[in-house]
Amino acid sequence: MLRLLRTLLICCAAAFTATLSGCIPYPVYKTLQPDATITVLDEASQPVADARVVLIAAAYPYGFDRFRAEKRTAADGRAQFDARHEWRMEVLAIHGSEVFFWNWCVEKPGYGTYATHDGGADKFDNNLVIKLSPGESRSCNSTRESPFMRGDGATADKPRSGLAAPASGRPAADDAGDLAAETRPTAVKP
Repeated sequence: MLRLLRTLLICCAAAFTATLSGCIPYPVYKTLQPDATITVLDEASQPVADARVVLIAAAYPYGFDRFRAEKRTAADGRAQFDARHEWRMEVLAIHGSEVFFWNWCVEKPGYGTYATHDGGADKFDNNLVIKLSPGESRSCNSTRESPFMRGDGATADKPRSGLAAPASGRPAADDAGDLAAETRPTAVKP
């Protein structure tokens, strides 16, 4: 009986310690990518076909890219992305749980690159219509087009595979404002 009481006391102490340290795993159903549609138009409101559209999924607490989904626009200028959900085990920790948010990047030779730099899921427009203006096109793999990419400019500007995790390093915050200083293509509501 004494042995059972001691075992019970040790188990209770361990559970109490785990509770205080925040190390309690719990299941959660995460939206890794929402259903999203983007329509790409030119300045004359005509559809832009074969534009490269990248839907960037990033997550806090660190704010870096987690993965990217890539599509080409159809003849009607639209690209559709299906939702991705996943059951995960998370642990309560001092920095909080993993929270996903998304950004767009659109590139097409002859047009200025369109990129959003939103840092929250509530700012993401999952039914976006944009107008591209003629101009210099930059790669959506560039840190200029995504301040959420890890790595320095030399490594982050190299091509990456569509769903690969980013390389280790830090975001290049110093060139995140370059696109904002230029004329950014306009987003229009349907």
